[in-house]
Amino acid sequence: MVVNGRPLKRARARVEATDFARFPAAGDCGAAGTFREAVRGFLAKHARLLPLPSIFSPAAAAGPPHLLIWRVSLTVGETGEEESGGRVELNVVEEDVLRSRSVYCDQCRVVGWSGHPVCVKRYHFIIENDSISGRQRTCCLRCGTPMAAGESRCALCNFDMDGEEVEECAYLHLDDSSHLLHAVVHANGYGHLLRVNGREGGSRFLTGRDIMSLWDRLCKVLHVRKVTVMDISKKHGMDYRLLHAVTSGHPWYGQWGYKFGAGSFALTSDTYQNAVDMLSSINLALYYSHRSPIRTALQNTIALYWALSDRQLVTLRDLFRFIMHLLHQGQKMSKPTTDKHKELTSNELCAWTKEDLHRAEGAMLKVLQVVQTGQWVSWRALRGAASKAVDSQELLDYSLRELGGKQLDNGLSVAVRCNAETSAIEYRLESSSIRSPANAATFGPSVEQLLHDLRFLYDALLNPESMLSSQPEVVGASAHSAAAKIIDCKQFIKHYDEHALRTPSNPYLLCVRCSIELLDHPKDYTTPPEELVLLPASATLGDLKVQASKAFQETYLMFQSFQTEQLPDFPNFSDTTPVNHVLGSGQLLRVRGRCTGDYRRIVQFRMERGLENWTVDCSCGAKDDDGERMLACDICGVWQHTRCSGISDFEEVPENFICRKCAFRKGKGRGGGGSNGDGTMEVSAAGRCKDEIGSSVGGAGKFGRMATVG
Repeated sequence: MVVNGRPLKRARARVEATDFARFPAAGDCGAAGTFREAVRGFLAKHARLLPLPSIFSPAAAAGPPHLLIWRVSLTVGETGEEESGGRVELNVVEEDVLRSRSVYCDQCRVVGWSGHPVCVKRYHFIIENDSISGRQRTCCLRCGTPMAAGESRCALCNFDMDGEEVEECAYLHLDDSSHLLHAVVHANGYGHLLRVNGREGGSRFLTGRDIMSLWDRLCKVLHVRKVTVMDISKKHGMDYRLLHAVTSGHPWYGQWGYKFGAGSFALTSDTYQNAVDMLSSINLALYYSHRSPIRTALQNTIALYWALSDRQLVTLRDLFRFIMHLLHQGQKMSKPTTDKHKELTSNELCAWTKEDLHRAEGAMLKVLQVVQTGQWVSWRALRGAASKAVDSQELLDYSLRELGGKQLDNGLSVAVRCNAETSAIEYRLESSSIRSPANAATFGPSVEQLLHDLRFLYDALLNPESMLSSQPEVVGASAHSAAAKIIDCKQFIKHYDEHALRTPSNPYLLCVRCSIELLDHPKDYTTPPEELVLLPASATLGDLKVQASKAFQETYLMFQSFQTEQLPDFPNFSDTTPVNHVLGSGQLLRVRGRCTGDYRRIVQFRMERGLENWTVDCSCGAKDDDGERMLACDICGVWQHTRCSGISDFEEVPENFICRKCAFRKGKGRGGGGSNGDGTMEVSAAGRCKDEIGSSVGGAGKFGRMATVG
């Protein structure tokens, strides 16, 4: 049996797995090419096509399936060792969009690609959760009981699923929130990273970094053009795009080259970067008031990490980066540690002599010796008492960090602890037999306290919903505005095609970028992205016309009957003219032609946004759907954000809504009750949000509502 021109292979009895860390190899699909060609070669070389379920009826199995599943087996870590290595399966689901239940793409709709034509194919790249048994990934549609893959009858309720219901299970599986990786790439090379789940998401063998590195290698090898990601990931209950932007200046995905793509509420790249720079550079000294002698919990917590760090923490970025460093070290070693922040030090040499250090140490030990036995002395109190003998505060701080575990001649040693209740480091003298010197010198916060402090500081200093009460007046409003802007920037993008034109030229190959011009095009038609056409060096203009037509036919549904008729840039050249006589490799060429056949197909599949014809004109400046909650005016039908209309994100959308412009016109008597002049009223979906209204044909891509977890 042949499916889509390729034989339906049987799964091999023995499958050799490839090393995860080195897969795929660079240049696996050639130095130049298109995604639609590279993915076919990749699957033929590395993957095996899984057989169709036997429960399909003969009629259903006779036609091409909606979903073809290809599988690549990969090994992680040391093979043969259960503790350090394992096997994961990369599934590539080839989706026939024409027969799909989700024709249009929600991601394209909100990242600025809503005008792209609907592609012929979509490819889902999925790594299933390795902690879930493979026999429990299918569930009964009636009772939800896990079923073995390929089974059609539920053992619990005896419900027998037919072919359509099994297909429904397949689509439900695409939406599974437990996937470690789920990304989708359209046939034109534009894709979306939908989900990344590492250790915190249930993975036994793979970290989030492992998964992202694999995905990045796949995109490069497969000649993916652009990939977006909606970063709504959480870390310990905090918005990670905000926390990581403060500590590193970019989102977590920025480590793999993802940059600002599209901001909600008309925010721009410059606005986003200015907000990140402003919030992360706030000076910690602003949170200390010299008018009040009593410290707040916020001040005590900041002072704790000032004391723990052997370099000065000046800004919010310094503070949060240091805490994240301590948390990483503590989780890695599974025990409290400060590690003296060695990775972040500036390798400065000790600026004091031995005499200075002995003098400071001696002053502190004298203070501890006169304190009542068993009583703890805080860092602040000990430094204050010792300052009478030592003038340099920097010398005192250095000596305090080195004081833990010091031995006295009388058999006592300095014990040090971190008091979780007061967020203070405390010292006292104890007998050396009570605790070992190593334990006596260990005074870092536990992982639990680090997490508690991180959440506390996040809510007080970064979270726009709770930060105002903690902000000093001089930066309060601007810090809140900056944090809110960072939260509102969720869409990030990586342009893999930026390096395509710098690929070394092949003397035996011509690369021509073709831009299409459609004759007799429908209303609201937008030009699709240009397509790369590869030709032999001896190709003629006639060959170029044929290959350009084929490229758009294989990529887009509306162009499957497209035929190139003209080359507007070369109107006086015959089809026998060699391409390399008139055009250099990598140049852009316009091709003009028309689509024959069913005009309804052209209209139906002309845009990923579907058949909806909306108008967005919000007071924030937004002119297109950005994924945020919107509602339409009942009179003019124009969409705008609920937030910008004075409706909180926590409030329900009103049943009836009239925008300010129409309310003003109506109040002046010029609106005519919303009449269009011919006695008819333009009706919108009253009281409904824009993200609640689906397309009227084929439905919107259901996988578009997935969350991404880093």
